[in-house]
Amino acid sequence: MGKSKNNASKDQTLRWRFDVNTFRLLGRELITDRITAVYELVKNCYDANATKVDIIFENVKEGAGKDSRIIISDNGIGMSFSDIRDKWMVVGTASKRRELYTPKPFNRRYVGEKGIGRFAVDKLGQKVEIATKQKNTTQSLIVDINWDTYDQFSKSTQLTLFTDIENSYHYIDSDKEKQGTTLTISALEETWTDLDIKRLERELEKIVSPFFPLDPPFEITIQCDEYPEFANKPIKAERIKYSSHEFVLDFDEKEGKQETLTFNKATGKIEVQKIDFKSFGPIKFHIYYFNEQAKKRYNQAYKNDDYRVDGVKIYRDGLITTPFAEFEGQRDKKRDILGIEKRRWSSAFDKIGVREVIGILEITKQNNPKIIDATNRQDFVDNKQYRDLKDFIFDQLNSIGDLKKSGRDLVKDESDIALKNANDGIKEFTTVIADLEKKNPTLKPTLELLKKQAKEIDKSLKKGIQQQQKERQEHIRKENIYLSLMSLQDYAVHISHAVRTSLGKVKRMAEFFKDKFPEARYNDLFKEYAISIFDEMNNLNRVIDFMLSYAGSNIDMQDFNVKDLLHNLLEKAYKPMFTSEGINLTIEVKDSFIVHTNKKFFEDILENLISNSVKALRHEKNKIIKCVGYIDGDNFVLYFSDNGEGILPGDEEKIFQIFYTTTADLGGGGVGLYIVKTRVESLQGTISVVKSEFSPKGATFKMLFPLKKND
Repeated sequence: MGKSKNNASKDQTLRWRFDVNTFRLLGRELITDRITAVYELVKNCYDANATKVDIIFENVKEGAGKDSRIIISDNGIGMSFSDIRDKWMVVGTASKRRELYTPKPFNRRYVGEKGIGRFAVDKLGQKVEIATKQKNTTQSLIVDINWDTYDQFSKSTQLTLFTDIENSYHYIDSDKEKQGTTLTISALEETWTDLDIKRLERELEKIVSPFFPLDPPFEITIQCDEYPEFANKPIKAERIKYSSHEFVLDFDEKEGKQETLTFNKATGKIEVQKIDFKSFGPIKFHIYYFNEQAKKRYNQAYKNDDYRVDGVKIYRDGLITTPFAEFEGQRDKKRDILGIEKRRWSSAFDKIGVREVIGILEITKQNNPKIIDATNRQDFVDNKQYRDLKDFIFDQLNSIGDLKKSGRDLVKDESDIALKNANDGIKEFTTVIADLEKKNPTLKPTLELLKKQAKEIDKSLKKGIQQQQKERQEHIRKENIYLSLMSLQDYAVHISHAVRTSLGKVKRMAEFFKDKFPEARYNDLFKEYAISIFDEMNNLNRVIDFMLSYAGSNIDMQDFNVKDLLHNLLEKAYKPMFTSEGINLTIEVKDSFIVHTNKKFFEDILENLISNSVKALRHEKNKIIKCVGYIDGDNFVLYFSDNGEGILPGDEEKIFQIFYTTTADLGGGGVGLYIVKTRVESLQGTISVVKSEFSPKGATFKMLFPLKKND
């Protein structure tokens, strides 16, 4: 009997290997567009201490083909053979992470650090020739890479490793004083039109922050003889013009203070205040706001070119960060990286959008190490520092939004006063004419024409005032409908699971009837199930009735009993959901009284508070929602509480901001509590976060509704 070989006592090893298809994953499939690809290669020129970069297009007009070429040539320090072998051709090399700054005297902070930007060449063409030379050497190194070879091996059924494919190189004699690197990318994948190159020019204008002094400079030139406009065109960033407001935020490193914008309601102006450094570190922020008049001036200067006013961009050590280098030809398809547009809904909210502001936010690797570009180039790494940075940006835009709203309100008030004064003036004029006519009857024929004109003007003014009021009411009506629809959507999401559960019960009991009826031995069950089906259908009916109440666009005032409304909503309309979620409900409303106000607003408030609580209670075993209400003097006081995860210290005001959410993973959109606050204030009430009734956990909201409304 032979001995069995035992390998259990000896450790063995395995190594990662990379299939040849890796080049596609790191090239054209990671870098989503050609302009970003050029960006990446130009950034490498910056890291090479280049002062001049030439981007040359040849034979690109007629279409992709073997004669089409893009040449990117710089006068940087060049690369040695060991640089090519041990850095350029090593995927994810750490050389730029170990050495933070480029060689003296430039001392530029390296902007490329992931070691994959060089694969941008695959996005542009099938072949690349690298010609590179360092100063005081007598030969240039030429490296040839044919991506088509990699592509052929990737289609083979036989395993070929990425590192198995060889790339040829050779040397040629060259001028000793010459230095730099030239990439010649040939057999281009796509045609380049004059519009494509124009877009590239626009984006390259933004590659260097206009507020970051580069000494020595970094100059870029585009050359394409096929398009006369680009025969030899230098890239120059235009000075930002035509903005109505400019804000500059800096920081004081010694004091540890960051400047921030605050809108002063009393003065109607924006002020700069100092706050402690945030978690993301100190930053500089230039903001240019374009009000309506400024946008008109801009549009007159740049007709059919609205890409320049395009929101906030983040620069690191003077160069644009990768997520903002991604290009999209159609403006409406551009990614909203920071979520600025998500905060807005047309003109219903006085929020600043990307087409109203140019923002240049400057960070550094040293001061802001946790603001990290994601490898997929689509965003930044999601961490607390990045989320806090976005909140800081939103705070600045919100202050400008308050200024915008104040300006609109001022114009509205001035318009109202002007119309009223004009109307009063016409009345006074008519009275003067009447008095004059009484005193001088002989002037009646002459004054008759003036009286007629005055009446026509008075009629037109009244019509204008009525139309203005009508349009404002329509604006408010549309905004209220929109907010109600968002509330309904949230209600539908939460109630759908409960409805499905309820229908499942009804279906199972109905199937029992179908299979067993009329067997006498099941009579007791038949009666029990009949009552249960009746109750379930009643619950479903209430849910549907409540949803249908939103179908109309009626937002008018009506009389209703607040106590009855609260009980009907919480104990009937939401009963299926509370049962499904295992939530215990407590209602303590002492006073029964009738109010004349907007019923839907109250429903919106309750729906969104409930939605907020359901998410907060998801980890609790004993789930409680409590609603307490009573009359205190001239106010109805309403407390709404749950014993969920509570509100983070410092977030008591922030939670009411539009699109601020801590439950994005649960589908939270950050709209609910904004609607609550908006609705409460529409009813001339107030809402605040107070000490939780279930402290140390949970949350309690206190609302005050005046029983006597101010006009």
